[in-house]
Amino acid sequence: MFYFLSKVLFYVLMPLSLTIFVLVWAIFTKNPQRKKQLLISTLVMIFVFGNDFIVNEGFMLWETPATSPETIVEPYDVGIILTGGMISNKEGTPQQIFVDKTADRFIQPLRLYKQGKIKKILITGGNTDLTIIRTDFSDENLKTAQLLEELGVKKSDLILETKARNTRENASFTAEILRKKPELGNKYLLFTSAFHMRRSLGCFEKAGLTVTPFSTAFKSKARVFTFSSLIVPSEGAYYEGYHLIHEILGYCVYRVLGYC
Repeated sequence: MFYFLSKVLFYVLMPLSLTIFVLVWAIFTKNPQRKKQLLISTLVMIFVFGNDFIVNEGFMLWETPATSPETIVEPYDVGIILTGGMISNKEGTPQQIFVDKTADRFIQPLRLYKQGKIKKILITGGNTDLTIIRTDFSDENLKTAQLLEELGVKKSDLILETKARNTRENASFTAEILRKKPELGNKYLLFTSAFHMRRSLGCFEKAGLTVTPFSTAFKSKARVFTFSSLIVPSEGAYYEGYHLIHEILGYCVYRVLGYC
């Protein structure tokens, strides 16, 4: 039930959905004072949710900072990649692989593997979509492994965990695999999107696994003080702002439930 509700709320809690809800309420309410308040609230929401500068500042505050590869002196035994948005949900042949917006989650560990800074790569995550909403054609875990192998990672250095549907399960199932294979070592580097790293670290800590964060796929950018970024609402900011709000709420829910 938790998994189902979390995926449904993914669509319900979008800033655009909330803005439309408040606007529709303002249109249909009979109370003049409430109508005025709701219309003002709608304008405020459009400015805040659609403001590139505000959303970017939010990501800068929330994201876990980047790690420089030069700081990694001793190699890590296993690099753990959390799936989610690395491979496009586009139907194709078994040999077709289309990368998506968080491909940096596997690009960074690939670079470190090539530099000898991680010995093996574990990819964790199964099908995370609800078929009643959409069908998943991505096979993200398997195709990421296929792509890494084609790019030079030895098949014997790839470990797949294909059951996890959320961050909590990523941590618990990964911990289970690594405890059963002590020969893999005990020094782990965790790769996920920078804005998702807080929740991920908490989940792995709860699972009893000590990992070092290596943030990827940053959404924050360098500050830009232009009229368009400071004043003009942007649909892109609405889209990115949703991910920020969703992640913060997700982190809070996980904390309340004791998952992280």
